[in-house]
Amino acid sequence: MRGLVETLVFGGVALTLHLVAWPADHEAGASSAGGGGADLATLSAASAAVARAVAEWDRPPASAIETPQTLAAPDMPDTAPPAPMPDLMAAPPRAPALAPAPALADRPPRPEQPPRPPRPAVKQPAPDTPRPAPRPDRKPNVPRVEPPQRQADPAPMSSPASAAQVARRAAGEGGSARGKADKAQSATLSPARTRSLMAEWGGQIRTRIARAVPRGAGTGTAVVRLTVSADGGLVSVAMAKSSGNPRIDALALEAVRRAGRFPAAPAQLGVTRQSFTLPVQSR
Repeated sequence: MRGLVETLVFGGVALTLHLVAWPADHEAGASSAGGGGADLATLSAASAAVARAVAEWDRPPASAIETPQTLAAPDMPDTAPPAPMPDLMAAPPRAPALAPAPALADRPPRPEQPPRPPRPAVKQPAPDTPRPAPRPDRKPNVPRVEPPQRQADPAPMSSPASAAQVARRAAGEGGSARGKADKAQSATLSPARTRSLMAEWGGQIRTRIARAVPRGAGTGTAVVRLTVSADGGLVSVAMAKSSGNPRIDALALEAVRRAGRFPAAPAQLGVTRQSFTLPVQSR
């Protein structure tokens, strides 16, 4: 703002001086001037005001720039002192002195190897010597002498009554002996032989029943269970599995009853009765 005011003031002063110094254009000119007053020069002293204005004008303006205040530097925190650097050039620790190696014990002298035994001589096979002949049995073959058989004394004559009694007793002993023999024989049969005889007997019974089944009654198979004695007689019969047709079931039971006496059991089995489960097929 001050600069603007000074500029206006000094500008006005300069303009005034120029106007004052500018010569007036007079046509007639001064009386003492020649050539229309062109050669007339008038000098006069400047006033005190003009002199002050000129001096003020020539004086350089004061600097209006204010020096900014310097900002105070912030306080820096105290830093820790630098750690001392290790002496890199320090000499490395010296290695401990090695103990002197113990003196090697004197090695024992190597034992002398025993001499190798001589190889056995290869025996040559001896020639075949004749084998001695077998010695004869010193015990002579003595013929076996059997003791003489004693002849039985003739039986005394008996009466007819005693003869019949002896016959009945012999028959009884014979029957019991036969029964014991059959039991002993059945006891000695193997299981496979027993199954074979039982299957053979059952097949004969089934064939006898199949012959008695009437024809034309229908198609079906009923399974019956029957018990047969050792002499082939029918003990009992019942239905084991129905064919689904009551008529065919009834005909199957009737065929078993009509078959009559069945084949007797093999004597080797030694059984009194046996049960069979057989299919009866109707056609």
